[in-house]
Parts: sequence; structure tokens; C-alpha cells
Amino acid sequence: MTRIAVITGSVRPASVGVPVAQWVADKASTVEGVEATVLNLADFNLPMFVEDVAPAVRPATDPAAVRWNEALAAYDAYVFVTPEYNRSIPGALKNAIDFITPSVLEHKAVGLVSYSFGSGFRPIEALRVILANFTTGVVRPQVNLHLATDFQNMSVFAPAAFREGEVPAMVEAIVAQDRALSVLR
Repeated sequence: MTRIAVITGSVRPASVGVPVAQWVADKASTVEGVEATVLNLADFNLPMFVEDVAPAVRPATDPAAVRWNEALAAYDAYVFVTPEYNRSIPGALKNAIDFITPSVLEHKAVGLVSYSFGSGFRPIEALRVILANFTTGVVRPQVNLHLATDFQNMSVFAPAAFREGEVPAMVEAIVAQDRALSVLR
């Protein structure tokens, strides 16, 4: 069984990211041998990163950060679901990533889903660069949602019919990557 955490990238109360993440988790769980769960970043209430040293040197000590790392460590793989904020990822997601102890994500598979008026290409590329620091296996298949075609009134998630197979294809790549990387963990 591959346990996948589907992580929301926005902490805004009215964010459309939660329904997108739930859709991803539901679709991911249709892949044989996969159990996907949504981790809502807002539930961790992470403060701004102000640790004395980077988690690469010493794990974060803030109680919320410890809980965040423990939650992540319970999974085999991850899918980050992020909106586009100013041509990149939201500050809250970058802050949450800054709290992660590198060994938590090391040699684990990662999938990326994004949504924006530009189909989320820029935040996905930003995440690929950031996550390279963690020695993750970010898979090539990704899901790029457009606010005009995959949301009603740009606020209610209603994915276009052609999106039906995108998450399962990405998750199959995640499972294959997880198997390959598991020998390194």
C-alpha cells in the first residue's frame, strides 16, 4: 500500500484548494494499492519560519513544525496542490516547506497539481526547483487546472471532463517512483 498525503498549498479560508485536494485524493485512491489523504496546511497553523538554524542542520523545534514533520513522515509519497500567487507558490506553502526536515521527504515520490489563470505552470516549476533540495523524486506527469475552464465562476471546482484520467496517470507514476526510491530509504 502506498500512502499519499495530498497537501493543500493555500491557507485562505475561502481557498478552492481544499475541494481540488479532495478531488485529487479521491482520484488517487482509485489507483490500486493507493490510499490518499488530504493534509490541509491551514490545520497546522505554522508560524513564520524563525528557527535558529535550518532544518537541514537540526530539526525545527516549534511545536507546530514538529507536528507538521511527524504528519508528513507518516506517508510514502506526496502531492502538493497549489494556487499561483504572483507567478509562484503561496508564501504559506513556502514557509511550510522551509520547516521540513530534509530526511522526511528524502527519496520519496512527489506529484504536483496547480491551478491559476495560467494553468498553474509557474508554481509547479517553482516547486520543482524548491523540492530538488530535498532529494525527492518529483514525477513528470502533473495536473494543470485553469480557473476559467475547471471552475464555475472561478470559485467552484468543476474539472473539465478531459481531466478524468490525469490524476490516476500521475499517481501511477508516483507509485512507480515510490517503488524505485524505496530501496534508498
